[in-house]
Amino acid sequence: MVRGTGKFKQKRGGGRNFSKDMSFDNVNRKPREDADAIEEEDSDEESEEESEEESSEEESGAEGKPELSRTERREMKKKEAADKQKKAEGDEEEDPDLINPNHVTKKLNISDLGASRELTRREREQKEKQDAKDRYWKLHVQGKTDEAKADLSRLAKIRAEREAAQAKRKAEAEAKTQEAEAKKAAQLAKRG
Repeated sequence: MVRGTGKFKQKRGGGRNFSKDMSFDNVNRKPREDADAIEEEDSDEESEEESEEESSEEESGAEGKPELSRTERREMKKKEAADKQKKAEGDEEEDPDLINPNHVTKKLNISDLGASRELTRREREQKEKQDAKDRYWKLHVQGKTDEAKADLSRLAKIRAEREAAQAKRKAEAEAKTQEAEAKKAAQLAKRG
């Protein structure tokens, strides 16, 4: 008889449904299986908190410190935990054997981008090229470059030609008006 045949055929990767019936409590993020366990754990937590409060009250009374409220004590504990964590992180960074040389600890800010740094060859060449172009156009606007001088002389020539053409058109227009007046006067003389 062959193994694995029959009623219970095994599947590959079976047994993956081990947590399908479990749910999570949103407040504490602990897995919950039934309502009885929830009530028992809540009562345990409350009794632990009460015992912590009583012990902290006794300590504060013994030390002569003013009595703190529940929220103030929680905040103080959070601060102490954060301080301990900072100290632990500081100790880890000081060990030279554990420091990764490729790890960048300093992040660049926008204000750091304006800080002076050495330019690459390509950036330096582009900057020099742009500066030279700016200097040239500044001189060109002032009329000191050869190209500007040629442009200005050509422009002066064109202006002179346009002024001459305008004067010629004006003279022709005056001549036409005089001829028209002369014809009118001649026609009036014939009639009259």
